Amino acid sequence: MRKIQKHQFEPVSLLTAERGMIEVTIIPAIGQPNWLVPTALIMSVDEYHERIWTYLWRGQEVSVYHLVPKDIEADKLVILEGNSDVHRLVLQTTGELMTKRVRISDVTDVTLSDEEMAGIWLSTPNLPNREQKQESYLYQAVMLDGAIHVVPDLDLIAHRLVDLDS
Repeated sequence: MRKIQKHQFEPVSLLTAERGMIEVTIIPAIGQPNWLVPTALIMSVDEYHERIWTYLWRGQEVSVYHLVPKDIEADKLVILEGNSDVHRLVLQTTGELMTKRVRISDVTDVTLSDEEMAGIWLSTPNLPNREQKQESYLYQAVMLDGAIHVVPDLDLIAHRLVDLDS
């Protein structure tokens, strides 16, 4: 398996000099905890109601990852920056995005129960070449304002979707 090329910057560089603050966006997901991503990675949010697998964004076909089941209508696409143009990613979801500035110390890691992990696993679209249960899109589960959120492994998702298209 090819080594995944990481971003040129580390997540800590997304922190501001103002007391360890970071701006994050909560992206709604159905059947799993909502996703938490750095707002700086969001390139665009476009209204779109059809379920699609690729999206033509600024002349480039970008792979789509669904955060809603097939039987629920999505209403938007969230275009995320990748570590290259080819590895950009679109999240298809429904509901309102929520952006907030948080102290990094207010975001705490949590360990999910087997039942919570099973729920996430069941709602995960099949990624090609997924060898083991441990290799899911989940980078880390976190607690923010009393709610569990998922910090996704965007590099893994983008690389797997690009491999699928290749």
